[in-house]
Amino acid sequence: MRKTPLVVLIDGNCALCNGTAAWLARRNVDGVMVFATNQGEVARIAGEPPGGDMGTIVVWDGSRRLVRSGAVLLLLRTLGGFWRLLAWLAWLCPDVVRDFIYDQVARRRHRFAGPSSCTRLSPYDLAE
Repeated sequence: MRKTPLVVLIDGNCALCNGTAAWLARRNVDGVMVFATNQGEVARIAGEPPGGDMGTIVVWDGSRRLVRSGAVLLLLRTLGGFWRLLAWLAWLCPDVVRDFIYDQVARRRHRFAGPSSCTRLSPYDLAE
């Protein structure tokens, strides 16, 4: 069991980001992940720049800030089971390659689903 929760900051206007956060929240049985938007009060308190980091997912693990593929892999490891194995296999891939793939998906994330199909997190899962 983790001593401190993972603070997961997402783009609140992105359908892919919201859908991914909702998927993670359903699997967050131990309650170790806390979700917030990257432009909200939680992000400001965590030390994010004004306006948030709109280009990536940000995970705060205590005082350590992870972004892009490193953040995603930490979240998968936290889920355990098959997801931990998948994250471990992905760690074998060089950071540059993992982040390149992440950047390609992030660049096109608004094309996957429009704002009208945004999957919002329930108020229970969202920290703000």
